[in-house]
Amino acid sequence: MRLNERFNKLLAQKRILSGMVQKNLKDKYVGSHLGYFWAIINPLLLMIAVNFVFAHLVDTGTNNFPFYILSALLPFFFFVNSLTESTTSIERNMGILNQFIITREIIPIAVVVANFINFLFGFIIILPIFIVFNIGVIKYLWLLPLIMLLHFVFTLGVAFLFSVWNVYCKDISYLLNIGVMLLFWMTPIFYAAEMIPLRFRWIVWINPLSVFAVIYRSLLYSGSPGLLYYWGLALLFSFISISIGYYVFIKTEAGILKYI
Repeated sequence: MRLNERFNKLLAQKRILSGMVQKNLKDKYVGSHLGYFWAIINPLLLMIAVNFVFAHLVDTGTNNFPFYILSALLPFFFFVNSLTESTTSIERNMGILNQFIITREIIPIAVVVANFINFLFGFIIILPIFIVFNIGVIKYLWLLPLIMLLHFVFTLGVAFLFSVWNVYCKDISYLLNIGVMLLFWMTPIFYAAEMIPLRFRWIVWINPLSVFAVIYRSLLYSGSPGLLYYWGLALLFSFISISIGYYVFIKTEAGILKYI
């Protein structure tokens, strides 16, 4: 099936996609009294805990350190939640694939879209705090949708890749927990990349999430647009991710039902 035909089929099944997005959102908070508020409670609790350590036990020398953390922590949570949920998404939805004729990419797309909506909900609530903290943030808010779009595209590409990899190799979902932990500390969330010794700094920059973290922090914490170099890298990483991820998904989706 040609690429344009796949897109047209996706558009024709937008109601199915919408239904699956709503289902993912409901499943995320089923039985919870606080519901969507967990989208900001989790990162806030983590931020408070780590801020206590760094503010009272370790001198970071960074003003308003909680905001420094939060500017990169919320975007990181969006990526990690999308990745972990999409990795097992095809297995969890095999009943739908067996009973209905749908484009299989709808499944990881629905997961990422649901997490993006969750991310936006938390972000809308937190954004006024950044503006109060630094009124200069308003000047470059128009760039925020752009980095969010690039971040979404990058995440979707990775979701495509891992959703099919896990079908053919069940160890992926188990290794993911270790990978996420390593990724967490390789991403400059609680520290600036410049704090890493020069000879080890490459470890941070081989991680695409570092680029997104730096741009989000520039916009939300520093009130600056960030270096054009980083924007170029974010665009490049997003293009590579969606291109490779979707290509691998298309090439391997035909054998999915045989391996489940």
